Amino acid sequence: MSESENRLKTVVSHSPIILFALDATGAFTLFEGKGVESLGVDKNKIIGKTIHSYEKIFPRINDIFEKTMNGEEVTTILELNQRYYQAFYAPVRDRNKNITGVIGVSTDITDHVKAEEKLKKAKQLAEETSKIKEQFLANMSHEIRTPMNGIIGLTHILLNTKLDKEQISYLNSIKTSSDNLLVIVNDILDFSKIEAGRMNFEKIAFSIKDVVQNSLDLFKAKADEKKLALISRIDPAIPDSLHGDPTRLSQILNNLIGNAIKFTYQGEVRMNISLRNKKSERVTLDIEIKDTGIGIPEESIQHIFNSFTQASNDTTRKFGGTGLGLTIVKSLIELQGGTIGLNSKEGEGTTFFFHLSYEIAEIKSAHTPEKVSENYETLSHLNILVAEDNAINQLIVKKILTDWKAGIECADNGVIAIEKLKSGNFDLVLMDIQMPEMDGYTAARKIRQEMEEPLCSIPIIAMTAHAAPTEKQKCFDHGMNDYISKPFNPLELKKKILETTKEKIHPQASAMSLLKNNEGQIKPEHTINQSKKSLMTENEHSPPLNNLSTKTSETENSVVPPGNDVKIDLSYLKEIAEGNHAFVIEMIEMFLQKTPEALEKLDESFKKQNWEELRLIAHRIKPSYSYVGLPEIQIMLSEIETCSQTRTDLEKIPYMISQVQQTSKSAFNDLKNELNGLK
Repeated sequence: MSESENRLKTVVSHSPIILFALDATGAFTLFEGKGVESLGVDKNKIIGKTIHSYEKIFPRINDIFEKTMNGEEVTTILELNQRYYQAFYAPVRDRNKNITGVIGVSTDITDHVKAEEKLKKAKQLAEETSKIKEQFLANMSHEIRTPMNGIIGLTHILLNTKLDKEQISYLNSIKTSSDNLLVIVNDILDFSKIEAGRMNFEKIAFSIKDVVQNSLDLFKAKADEKKLALISRIDPAIPDSLHGDPTRLSQILNNLIGNAIKFTYQGEVRMNISLRNKKSERVTLDIEIKDTGIGIPEESIQHIFNSFTQASNDTTRKFGGTGLGLTIVKSLIELQGGTIGLNSKEGEGTTFFFHLSYEIAEIKSAHTPEKVSENYETLSHLNILVAEDNAINQLIVKKILTDWKAGIECADNGVIAIEKLKSGNFDLVLMDIQMPEMDGYTAARKIRQEMEEPLCSIPIIAMTAHAAPTEKQKCFDHGMNDYISKPFNPLELKKKILETTKEKIHPQASAMSLLKNNEGQIKPEHTINQSKKSLMTENEHSPPLNNLSTKTSETENSVVPPGNDVKIDLSYLKEIAEGNHAFVIEMIEMFLQKTPEALEKLDESFKKQNWEELRLIAHRIKPSYSYVGLPEIQIMLSEIETCSQTRTDLEKIPYMISQVQQTSKSAFNDLKNELNGLK
């Protein structure tokens, strides 16, 4: 052996590779490298043997050898003894370029392959987590919007009754707070913006005095209750009309003032807004919220803006909260180019201070909170069909439309809505999306595709507590003319009703009519087929769980039981009724009439393992419990709805149904006693 060959052999024998060579007959002439050790074969016994003897050890080697002998260069990955090797084969040629054999090199890539598998699994987990987060946010948005629909709807109804100035002021504060909450819910729902770290800010003219006054009005009752002075001072040098995002400023002020009042037992909460500087058409404001409360321990100050962090371990137990408020405040300020800091001394109080810059706006364009004024244009010329399964939502919509002199008829689901549409004379359908027996999508599709003129072209406005952008498009795809999310602004609803019925056929509905042939039947176009396909496949997956246990111990459940001491709380219902006993009586009677039957169907649906029906019933009755002060039952019904929809943790459902029934039974007795007292 020559010196150069000896050196090569030495290098190869210490390298984590396998260098091999085959002659024209397929016999091994070279088999060297440190990587040989992992194969579990004797390299000395391989030399001179043909590949046919080792086909079981080296899969596909015969095919690869033939391809290489035909002039191809082959790269392949082989799995041997639970390890992965990347092998490269090349033909060996003599001086006349005739192929005389094969030479190759193999590298152990096991660590690389395993790293790729881990990365792939991590990516898959991230994608699944993203979907779960998105679904969670959509569900949470829906859960928040359902009770908000009642709050905002009843607020607008009350604002149109005879009220004194103080009551109007409180109701306008409720409206402003509700509007701010809806903005926050919409931003949370926009999952992609949050994940990408993007937060859009409005740039509109607003009055700094109005923003401050709204915040003070919002917390005045709470401050009075704790006998705290709530004081504000605005530097007169600050222009009243600024250009920026008043909703985000309100969110910041409300969070800081709310915290200050929460952690202060005596003394005052003071807000000072001063002018730091004014350059050209832009001002920078210094804003300070100072309280005389319990203060923050020195060791906690540096962590106070971290997510889920509170001043001490018992803060959540004593005062509640998630520890996210100050994190959100800090993000909102910094995203607008400002900074925030604080000074605090335990037992003496805390001062939060921050600065924000705004452009100066023209006074005439300053944004002030919208005042609810009576719109004298009635809807007396319209007869409206409301497809809505929630009795309380029916009551609110009916009250609003009746005030506008509209004719109104309600349907509890899509099936009833279609029957009423056939036999009645309606100008418009307000269509809820989630309903039992037949949802809003299916009902709209049947109206557009199966009814004759003029019914197939009747305007349809979707009403839904889901607010994802895709939801709006989905409504249009099913032939609806317009869309409004719950809770809705009555004036916005009125505007949509007037616009939709004026045209009679919205451009979206006109697009549907283009899909019809001369006989008035729907053409089998791709878009319609796709819609049918999506409708057909929504519920087709979910195998029955025949072995599902109907017994679950309390300790097996993550859901906290309501407990035997849970009582109804009608304070909210009585507050919005403003002394109107008839309204309270009607709401209680409706709850007592509808809920027991729904609970029976809830239990029956579970026993039949009809998960879709179970989900719909839980979804329908869930909002009603908020009006009788039983949020614990709302949480359980929401859990039942989620488990039914995702087909997960189904063993929890019987326990939760049992708890809902027991607590409801006690609530029914309390409500009957309350009803007797009111009558």
